[in-house]
Amino acid sequence: MAEEVDAHILLADISGYTRFLKANTVTLRHATQIVSALLEAVMNAAEKPVHANKVEGDAILFVASAEKGDEDEAAWTSIGRFFQSFYAKRAELQGTNTCPCEACMGIDKLELKVISHHGKLLRHRVRKFEEVSGFDLVIAHRLMKNQVEGSRYLLASEAAWGRYGSAISVDRHVEDCEGVGEVPVVVLHDAAHLLTKSLTPPNVSGVARLKDWWKKHVVLIPILGPWLMRRDDQHLHSHCHL
Repeated sequence: MAEEVDAHILLADISGYTRFLKANTVTLRHATQIVSALLEAVMNAAEKPVHANKVEGDAILFVASAEKGDEDEAAWTSIGRFFQSFYAKRAELQGTNTCPCEACMGIDKLELKVISHHGKLLRHRVRKFEEVSGFDLVIAHRLMKNQVEGSRYLLASEAAWGRYGSAISVDRHVEDCEGVGEVPVVVLHDAAHLLTKSLTPPNVSGVARLKDWWKKHVVLIPILGPWLMRRDDQHLHSHCHL
């Protein structure tokens, strides 16, 4: 039976994902490993009760329902942690990289944008999976196709932004969303205020670089390669149902 709840809806989307994979079809395994590592880093950054509901290709849908009264603070904290974790992982992947292929040399072209909305969700379960639906979920997805320039930013509907109580200076405008109409939004360009730590590459050990070489080149082994790729994919999706 479906249950209607008030909830934060967050979409963490990797900018440049489609172009990245299309440009790297020859090295698709490495591109997939890189994107999976970045998605997992973002998943692990969620602050409860915010949790990953599902992976949607290049994006992760997070939800946080209003059950304990701390969802506003948790959503705002999670957004900052999404950016920090994504760029920390990206720097780590760059620093440990031992491969000259196009995918591995293009890690720095991947960026993160986050869409934030607040509204009503219908929540129900299909076996062990939590499914959500509703018009506000549609709004959140429509906001992913917006007029904002740049590839790293936070876009929040006024409905979500008003709950954060942040004094950060933002730009305001109205998005005309297909099938939805006009949605007032705020935009934090470049997400600079949410990146509280330096994004400089970390110190990398020889062991870390050796592990990078092993993981990327073991896929060439007929038996171990496919098994490792399946294991990583299953591990990534399991985070959505914890």
